Amino acid sequence: MRSKAGLTVVATVCAMLLAGCGGGDTESSRRNGDSAEGHEDVRVSLSAVQLREAMPEKLPKGVGGISRPATYEGQEAVDKCGSETGTGCSGLVASGIDGYTTFPGEGDLFWQAFSFDTAENAQVAWKAMVSRKRKEETEALKALKVSADADEVNAYCLTPDYDYDYSTGKDMKFYDATVMMRIEGVVVLLVGYDMPNFEVIQKLATIAAARVTAVVQGKNPDA
Repeated sequence: MRSKAGLTVVATVCAMLLAGCGGGDTESSRRNGDSAEGHEDVRVSLSAVQLREAMPEKLPKGVGGISRPATYEGQEAVDKCGSETGTGCSGLVASGIDGYTTFPGEGDLFWQAFSFDTAENAQVAWKAMVSRKRKEETEALKALKVSADADEVNAYCLTPDYDYDYSTGKDMKFYDATVMMRIEGVVVLLVGYDMPNFEVIQKLATIAAARVTAVVQGKNPDA
């Protein structure tokens, strides 16, 4: 199994799959180039309770829960946010985290969200996080296509790698990817390690953005 160095827990698919990952080190934003709509009447910021409500519940096939979700406020929330964005997280209201496992294999997926008092403060943190995450990678990054109802999206993946998987007793191809989204005043970070394919994080990103959007707009995300 490949090393998960740099992993922060309390932190159309690749060409060979559905044509999502490839084309060099490129970035995508505003729904992968499209302007977001439908965010006129919003609360902008979400409380810790609302972030918990926005966490993904109905997970895509091949993804299961592995941790007890948690939310944070005050300095603890700022510390979580700062470790991912490298900023002082001005205007932060709350943060949340949840973790999942992927199968077949022993992959991991992590969901984090940071709620700010204004969309402007969220955008500052989002941009800083995008720059920080991409600079931290030592491998060549490739754009990952994500279909999500978000104001801004930046997603990338790494070239798949083969390694032995102890859960199946076979050599498997593993996939790593990161998705960073901003929905009004909420920044969402999804990171996947040793996944069986890119599709699992692409689908989770769609679900995650939809749930945050629903809660931001005062709707029931389970409706």
